[in-house]
Amino acid sequence: MLGGPRAPGIGFAIGENRLVLTLLAQEAAAQPKADAFIAPLGDAADAAKLAQINAAALVLARELRHKGLWIELGEGSFRLKKSFEAADKTARQIVILGEDELQSGILTVKNFSTGIQTKVPRGELVSFLSN
Repeated sequence: MLGGPRAPGIGFAIGENRLVLTLLAQEAAAQPKADAFIAPLGDAADAAKLAQINAAALVLARELRHKGLWIELGEGSFRLKKSFEAADKTARQIVILGEDELQSGILTVKNFSTGIQTKVPRGELVSFLSN
């Protein structure tokens, strides 16, 4: 249009300051995460034990909620990897409740921000998750 030889090219424009302001606003409005995600884990082949673990996870979630904690509860049909993925999206920590934890009364808790995994007696779980 302005004259001269043809030169191929493309153009792009973005308002960087608007983009930065939008990203900052989205970060500020980000949803807070739950205190913990309880992941009941069991062998899907043993329906009786899976039902027992799911029932124990429901009781534990109810107890922790009554103590004022925000608790998310996973399905007992999840495998460990799926439970970790779901927990990482919704909570700050995951509480693993399987057959061994049910028998011993010592639960495995992993903090996603630090990556530290800790064995916590059930009686101390409320104070541990509150920190």
